[in-house]
Amino acid sequence: MSRLFDISEKLLDGRIPTSEKFILSETSPPNYNILRIIMGGVSVTNNDTAITCDFTTNFLSLYYSFNDELSAEENLVAILNDSINLDDLEKFFFDRRYSTKNKEFFNRLENEFCNFLTYQSKGNFTTAFIFIYRILEVISFSFPLIYASKTYDFKHTYGKLSEIFSNNAGNAKGELGFLKSAIKVMFEDSELLETSIDIELTDEHEKNEKIFKAIKSVIDNKIFHTDTIENSKISICFGDVSSFIITLRNRFFHLFNRGDKNLESIEIIDPDYLFSKINEPIFTWICVIYIEINKFLLEEHEKYVR
Repeated sequence: MSRLFDISEKLLDGRIPTSEKFILSETSPPNYNILRIIMGGVSVTNNDTAITCDFTTNFLSLYYSFNDELSAEENLVAILNDSINLDDLEKFFFDRRYSTKNKEFFNRLENEFCNFLTYQSKGNFTTAFIFIYRILEVISFSFPLIYASKTYDFKHTYGKLSEIFSNNAGNAKGELGFLKSAIKVMFEDSELLETSIDIELTDEHEKNEKIFKAIKSVIDNKIFHTDTIENSKISICFGDVSSFIITLRNRFFHLFNRGDKNLESIEIIDPDYLFSKINEPIFTWICVIYIEINKFLLEEHEKYVR
């Protein structure tokens, strides 16, 4: 698969990579590129349009600690596995024995991440949300299967997959429901499941009240975290964010659908305003999922090669 975007360094505060290997280029592996994209400090050029966007937002800073005096890859070592060193990180991402695995998948995912951020930076928030949903579709089966298959332990792999499949039933049944079930298995020992993704409704009070009421009318109450504050903050339970994305997509992009309650135009008024509030928090959730998957894969990789 050809790459739609070229990704290069946009140095922040003069910090440079510790070695040439970590400098972003057209040969950088896509799974590493995605990490750098969501940390900010990159320039992305669309090869078809030749338009370049600078991405400076660190979508991980709410969940992980960063040292501004360290390079991007040094911070990654601390976040992903503080028991490894830069040489280990380099081997994991750049050694061809490992970096070519699932390359097509990560190329596709990189394109979707870049498309989301490009449209988000333009203020085309409704279009940007479409790419969030596309990302969700790309990772729905792939992340759980990559997670399970990299345990290097058949019994453990079988046990994890059995648990995920057994949870994938009822309303959660299906490809996207598989991701929701998998997240609850993958993060069963993590404090993240107790947290929430928060959509802050600021600015115009009347517009926020409309958004809050509209979303509450189409989203199952079980998805909302107790941190939710009427008309000012919508908190979604960490393990239910995929359900929130799927339901919102269905209720917004369909008007007549099996008699379900869908969002009327009069309830939304300004779709871009709605998605300007929603996109960044739920994209941050996707970024956290991506980090945690890489944490696990790196840990299993180190067990295997040492």
